[in-house]
Amino acid sequence: MKTEIKNIILLILFIILQVIWFNHILLFGRYTPIVYIYPILLLSLEKNETFNLLFAFVLGISVDLLSNTGGVFAATAVAIAYFRKIYFLIIKNPSQNLESIQINKISSLQRITYYFIFIIFSQLLIYLLESLSFSMVFQKFILILINSFITLFIFLIIDLFVINNSEN
Repeated sequence: MKTEIKNIILLILFIILQVIWFNHILLFGRYTPIVYIYPILLLSLEKNETFNLLFAFVLGISVDLLSNTGGVFAATAVAIAYFRKIYFLIIKNPSQNLESIQINKISSLQRITYYFIFIIFSQLLIYLLESLSFSMVFQKFILILINSFITLFIFLIIDLFVINNSEN
């Protein structure tokens, strides 16, 4: 019960953060961090996959409706929720049970790698869905990369509060 309440609070908090604050600031005049995916990346692998996909969809569609973006964020959120299970299937120890993997228990380097892969993936997918052109994604690759590093930095700051509090 405690984790469900925490997930709902994170869902509401990150919708508000993305829509009210991060969508309206441009760091260094060009970069908008995409922080709404953070709660999706923290979802437990023990949960039913349908729950995780539904959670991601609700989060993404809420950001879309409040940002007037036409489903781009919902599609990205669902893709992240789907592919993160595949990611853990690839990196897990063969003797390890997938459900036993906990994000707050993996090493810092593994967590940074995990975040960065999905941040880059989300940025690429957002630009691809917005422009419907691979050439635009290649033209904006440096922008995507810098935006991803800024988002990763914000995730690491958030981790100091969320992950460390969950360990205590």
